Amino acid sequence: MVDQRQRLVETLVNPDNVIVTTVDASVHAYQRGYVQTLVTSKFLIVVVKILTDDAFIITAYYSSRQKKGDVQWQK
Repeated sequence: MVDQRQRLVETLVNPDNVIVTTVDASVHAYQRGYVQTLVTSKFLIVVVKILTDDAFIITAYYSSRQKKGDVQWQK
């Protein structure tokens, strides 16, 4: 993810959808599909923990499948 900062920001600002994870309702997965990545077309998934007074990124990764859970928002 070293050279992927612009895509991370783009995914957080303009995601295709936001999923609330099934394990923890305060963890949301921001997902955006990209046709061209370092390997093939993939989804960039940015996992964010949202607290009452704070939010922070837990992890980010490319996946060939979208994360499952309750759709909180969809484009």
